[in-house]
Amino acid sequence: MATIIDVAKLAGVGIGSVSRVINGKGSVSEKTKQKINNAIEALNYKPNNSARSLVSKKFNTIGIWGTELAGTFNSQTLRVIDHELINHGKHCLVTNGDISTKDNPNAAIQSVDDLISKGCDGIIFWGTDISNYDITYIEKYYPNIVLLNNHIQQIDEKCFYFDHYRAGYMAAQHLVDNGHKSIACITGDLKTEDGRQRHQGFLDSLNDNAVAISPEYIVEGDYSFLKGRQSILDLLKRDLGFSAVFCGNDKTAMAAISTLVINQIRVPEDISIVGYDDYDMAAFTSPSLTTIRVPFDDMALAAVRYLLNNLYDLNLTIQHNFQVELIQRNSVKNIS
Repeated sequence: MATIIDVAKLAGVGIGSVSRVINGKGSVSEKTKQKINNAIEALNYKPNNSARSLVSKKFNTIGIWGTELAGTFNSQTLRVIDHELINHGKHCLVTNGDISTKDNPNAAIQSVDDLISKGCDGIIFWGTDISNYDITYIEKYYPNIVLLNNHIQQIDEKCFYFDHYRAGYMAAQHLVDNGHKSIACITGDLKTEDGRQRHQGFLDSLNDNAVAISPEYIVEGDYSFLKGRQSILDLLKRDLGFSAVFCGNDKTAMAAISTLVINQIRVPEDISIVGYDDYDMAAFTSPSLTTIRVPFDDMALAAVRYLLNNLYDLNLTIQHNFQVELIQRNSVKNIS
């Protein structure tokens, strides 16, 4: 099924021009109008009512696009976004998008087009699981976007992200500084760029400290409680004698702590655990979780303010520098 983005691409114009032609209002040259009409006919595009009125830019709604691979939408971060929008008389529309695959190479484009057609003046892309190709393709014809927890050099000013590599490096360094030399890892989802970056930072930190880690000490996770439990059990069955585990996110770490305790393995006396995110429950585990705090709420606020400024002529303060931080609690034992 053709999308308004496809029409814009074939005609070589922006989505706004396509909408003006569909709507029959606004200034469009006859040459451009003919290109757009030819593209509509060639693609057999059927505009809906929202696409017809897109040119008005009076929806006062910001879309949030993400997928299950990016992890469950953090409710606190969503509240930050929603609260900022409400403060300025705007609203948000959240969708669980699709990722392009070999069988359906246009899946991501179509799910974004659906979000646009529902009446979004701009879109926040949450996470790294939509390809850079799809993002740059969309941005060319629909420039009112920002990236949250993702970075593409060509649209740097629209990207709000932090250094996952440094965060992973810090986690491993903390374990080494506490005397650990036999360290296991339950990674994040390595199909995502941020999952790969934090894992590479972890590995490089160990290497820089001359701490060896073989593949059998590493299990790929998927950020879920269930996979966290299965992964720590898998590591235990390997009988590797590790003294610490770095987990790709706090949910994985919480599941690991719970599973270890059930199996009468003490944390941190027998095995130390480091998480990643500083999830809102991390301070309330038993023991409380040492983790890497990532500034997701600050990034989200900056991203939504960028769109508010550019779409509605506001002048809100925006930052692009977001620092990660090690939060030391009680799940790591110093064995030096």
